[in-house]
Amino acid sequence: MTGLSPPIQTALLWALWCFLHSSLITRWWTGLVFSLLGERFAAGWYRVFFISISLGTLIPVVSHHMSLPQVVLFTWPGWWLGVKIVLAVYGAYMFYAGLRRYDMSFFLGLSQLRAYFAGAAVPRSTFTAARIGGVRHPWYSGGIALVWAFGPITDVSLVGKIVISVYFVIGAFLEEKKLLAEIGAPYAAYRRELPMLFPWPRGRR
Repeated sequence: MTGLSPPIQTALLWALWCFLHSSLITRWWTGLVFSLLGERFAAGWYRVFFISISLGTLIPVVSHHMSLPQVVLFTWPGWWLGVKIVLAVYGAYMFYAGLRRYDMSFFLGLSQLRAYFAGAAVPRSTFTAARIGGVRHPWYSGGIALVWAFGPITDVSLVGKIVISVYFVIGAFLEEKKLLAEIGAPYAAYRRELPMLFPWPRGRR
């Protein structure tokens, strides 16, 4: 990639990481893995594998991103600093909301591993209809806010922020499709009660 400009390098690397991350949770891919490795073994180990691959591939992408020469475009001057603080506080709250709502043991794959080693039925999905955060996907929502609140905006970081933000939106839609397929009617009802990413008053439809 040495012949490419830093912003293009950043766009390609983040796009490749986002593609890999989303591909690993598509129903086509997980269905293939489960059929090859066996339902019980894959259900017990796949989430740990997914988390490990996602983090392992994220580290070199972030490292390369930070190492590139960058031109500062915007530093949040004056009252813009207040906007940055609001984004950071909103993002932090959404991550807190996610921690309160999600089963972290399941998210990290620990529940699946425990069930696998105990010889019990391995859970395939988890869902709670809690309303904390006011949106269906608080981590995606908070992630978008934190991406834009973090650091100055440079020619390189701007590209990264755009790619990651678009991916969070796409990721939310992909997760919606997955949850509807796995959970069905309870999740469909939940969708009618809360907005996807950005909180606003919403009546029942």
